[in-house]
Amino acid sequence: MSKTTKSFDISKKKYSKQRILSLILFYIFPGWRNPEFSKQEFEIEKIKSKRRFFRHLINPLTIIGVLIFSIFIFLGIFCPWLTEYALQEITPPQTYVGEFLPPSPDHPLGTTDNGYDVLARIIWGSRTSLIMAIIPVVIAVGGGLIIGTISAYFGKKVDYLIMRIVDLVYSLPTLIIVLILIRMIGLDMMTLLIIYGSFAIAGNVRFMRSLVLQVRELVYIKAAKTGGASKFKVMFRHIVPNALPPLIISFFGGMAVTILGIAALSFLGLGDDKIPNWGIDIYNTDMYKGNILSFIFPGLCTALFAIGAMLIGDGVRDAIDPRLKI
Repeated sequence: MSKTTKSFDISKKKYSKQRILSLILFYIFPGWRNPEFSKQEFEIEKIKSKRRFFRHLINPLTIIGVLIFSIFIFLGIFCPWLTEYALQEITPPQTYVGEFLPPSPDHPLGTTDNGYDVLARIIWGSRTSLIMAIIPVVIAVGGGLIIGTISAYFGKKVDYLIMRIVDLVYSLPTLIIVLILIRMIGLDMMTLLIIYGSFAIAGNVRFMRSLVLQVRELVYIKAAKTGGASKFKVMFRHIVPNALPPLIISFFGGMAVTILGIAALSFLGLGDDKIPNWGIDIYNTDMYKGNILSFIFPGLCTALFAIGAMLIGDGVRDAIDPRLKI
């Protein structure tokens, strides 16, 4: 008999003994599970979980949202190659003769009150809108994540002080203060984005605090504390990663709210007219006298941008929420 045959027989006998022992333990001890089967089950559940995530994520509405958002990202990245007009040609101080020209071969969507090409303004405005939607949300979510985590983790006096400040911010007339600050500091776009994002931190602090209060009571957090992990490590290595999924969902919702809010401020004449801005285009258009397309298309793009962000946020929520099943 060869060595290979002997080793095979030994392995077979060992497997038979393990199987018999597993059966004995299974019948004697209720709740006992074979480690080998548990490991296989864990791997299968991981695969099923990933498939379930993608099944929830890949649905018609989410795909529509991704397509809408992808179009605006494409326009924002490649706008210098998608229009023959440079940025300097469609922003002040450059102006042209002939206000509100109707659509023509040279201007497919006509021109604005200053003679700017509407299509070029829309294409360049995609880049502006992406920046306007992302920067305030990053400020709001990032600030809320850090402050909310510290507030919920330390609790007591720290939590009380932070939450009273948040309550104070909520009690202030935000729009009036934003209008005053913009008039005092200036109307440039970055100032507007920073102010808008700063006032949105309070809502994210409350949201993040509620998430951390749930996560910090879990067993693995207590185990990390017992193991001697530092407070910083427990907060930002164990708590924050497990509280992030709902915050990611709020990120896309925040983008939709931000683009609509800043468009509203621009429509009130508080935008920076030195850059292409859909809200400014709506503000500058007289829909009864001028080229109506210079009013409709910027408004339509603003609405589609917000709808795309909300559809993606809803799709991510459906994919992450463990209570949803297929």
